[in-house]
Amino acid sequence: MSADAPLPSISNKESVLEKIVDHLPFGFSLHNEDYILEYVNQEWLNIVQRTHEEVLGKKLFEIIPQTEKDFISIFEKIKKTRKPFYAPEYRLNSIHEGVLKEVFYNFVYHPIYNDEGEFLYFATVVLEVTDLISIKNNIKADEERLRLATESSQTATWDLNLKTSEIVHSPYLSKIFGYRKEQKITHQILRSHLIEQDRVNVVNKAFDQAMKTGVYQYEARIVDYHGEEKWISTNGKIFFDIEGKPSRMLGVLQDITERKTHEVLLKQSHHQLNTAMDATKLGRFDMNFETLEKYNFSPRFLEILGYNPEKEDISGKVFEQHIHKNFLKDRAAALEIARKTGDLFYQTKIILRDGKQKWIEIYGRLLESPEGLKSYISGTIRDITEYKEYEKNIRESEKKYRFLADAMPQIVWIGEKDGRLSYFNQATMDYSGKNYNEFVSENGWIDIVHPEERQANIDLWTKCVQTKQPFFFEHRFRNKINEYRWFLSRAFPEIDEAGEVKKWVGTSTDIDDMKKQERQKNDFIKMANHELKTPVTTIKGYVQLLKKMRGNSDDKFLTNSLNTIENQVNKLNLLIGDLLDISRMESGILPLKKKEFSLLGLVTETIEDIKASEQSHQINFELKHTSDIEVCADKDRITQVLNNLLTNAIKYSPHTKKVNVELFAEGDWAIVSVEDFGIGMDECELNKIFERFYRVSGDDEETFPGFGIGLFIVKDILERHEGKIWVKSIKEKGSKFYFSLPLNKK
Repeated sequence: MSADAPLPSISNKESVLEKIVDHLPFGFSLHNEDYILEYVNQEWLNIVQRTHEEVLGKKLFEIIPQTEKDFISIFEKIKKTRKPFYAPEYRLNSIHEGVLKEVFYNFVYHPIYNDEGEFLYFATVVLEVTDLISIKNNIKADEERLRLATESSQTATWDLNLKTSEIVHSPYLSKIFGYRKEQKITHQILRSHLIEQDRVNVVNKAFDQAMKTGVYQYEARIVDYHGEEKWISTNGKIFFDIEGKPSRMLGVLQDITERKTHEVLLKQSHHQLNTAMDATKLGRFDMNFETLEKYNFSPRFLEILGYNPEKEDISGKVFEQHIHKNFLKDRAAALEIARKTGDLFYQTKIILRDGKQKWIEIYGRLLESPEGLKSYISGTIRDITEYKEYEKNIRESEKKYRFLADAMPQIVWIGEKDGRLSYFNQATMDYSGKNYNEFVSENGWIDIVHPEERQANIDLWTKCVQTKQPFFFEHRFRNKINEYRWFLSRAFPEIDEAGEVKKWVGTSTDIDDMKKQERQKNDFIKMANHELKTPVTTIKGYVQLLKKMRGNSDDKFLTNSLNTIENQVNKLNLLIGDLLDISRMESGILPLKKKEFSLLGLVTETIEDIKASEQSHQINFELKHTSDIEVCADKDRITQVLNNLLTNAIKYSPHTKKVNVELFAEGDWAIVSVEDFGIGMDECELNKIFERFYRVSGDDEETFPGFGIGLFIVKDILERHEGKIWVKSIKEKGSKFYFSLPLNKK
């Protein structure tokens, strides 16, 4: 068939149709089942850039070879199903004006059959849609850029059909409501997350308003999918159909939880600031830094200047009229510093309208104006008149007490809470010959302490500072002629309401003469012990000899006299022994011969010995333990301890005849108690009975016989065994002494 030949079986009447097809704006072709092209219109030729001669009678795939792979299967499917096939946006690479370009086409393939149902042709319609694809891709790119822009700004988009309630939204909206992006969320589900109060009072009202104005805006709270409360902000616009009815609403949604949280914190901060200013009675003002004119006065500002804030108002220049003339230079200097540093601070006197004077304190900060205008000062004013009076009284009091401290012969010193010594009175300088600055320098005071006590002094002071316990220490200080004298230093912490140390107050008292007298006394005791021991031993020996020689004598007077002499000699021996023990204790040479022994046996033996010599009292003993109790100690010294407690119990209960003794174990300690029902003691006496030479008085205020050294020795012996002694007592009802020793651990 030639290119100019009419369509097969088409009459002349139908030639008009041929011309129409030939001039269609899209390509049209017919090819048989062998893919031989039998008709193509002009637009089809334009697409393949060929002529009729080059195309007709040729196979389709010779003209467009790159389509063979895809189209063969399509044509086979069409013949099999007898249904047309649509291939949209099919891409072909084509050379136009010498340039290889990517071109897109929509293909429609339709089978044509004769009246008998026999296959005749494949009719193909092809339309170039490259420009449409380009527009479509541009739209997609614009949509993607919009999506990225909104999501990067943490903004979600939504499109609501007001007639069907169907909603289309960006993935970020799902994230705000706590859903995964693949989860489908309806408009009804989104509304269910609104807090009921906000849905009724905010969202519904905003929707009703939008129906009138076309603008949809609100801020409300939601509870997201995970139960977290959030704030959201919505801005939308309503679109109306041709009948003027609302049909569609488009908008954006943001999570504003962080902003709302900051707003709440800011309100709280403002409230706290106002509360603090009211509590501290601060006034507030703003000031033009160039003209010094003040504005935005608070009521307290006016009150401080003597004005009634409810009835009076002042101009911005009135404040300067109240400043005391003696403080104008100080104020000018403070303003100049504020210009450099940004901080304004000064204290000044002001004169009120009635002539009274006040002290005030001004504090402010130089700020940039938010409107871009000139800088200004935002500041506070405080009435500090009472503080200044208090400060004045403190200075006068400090001056007076410094005078008193300097007038004292004792060394007086003050330490800070960290232990650093910050004050010494004049007596310190007079004694040492040093100046004040040398003493308050770091460890300057330690230079006058004798080298032998220096480290122990530092260690004890450091421990006391850490534990907040009082400081007691005897040490030697070097004076200005390089001689050392003994001092007793004592310091006590001043504790505040929180239990923290504010400072330490200490004194150092010269005890050198007392120490010399103590040494002389100790030397005398040693000498007296030595000199008395020989004659007392001799007397005791002769008494025992006389008793042996005249023990069966009928001379009762002689027998009683010898017994009396022997008892008194024994008491004198005990006294000499006690005095010797005290001397040894003070010298630190009291010997201890520790060994393991039964405490039960010791208590039993001691009680029996006391019963043998003292028949006036009944001594009851109770072992409150399941077995024997053993300790490792000096048996003779522990016997001395118990003997002292038992004889004291008998001596101080002259009107009762019973003494109770108990032995028991508690934890890692063996404990012995001795209880009497005698005169007892007051609370104040309990703190003194273990002091050397202290003696308890009876109800007639007469002191019981003795030297008051027994309990002092007992306490020292027990402490040398790492034990303890304590007492419970009620006046006129008796006392109960306890002492403890570490159990012997096997």
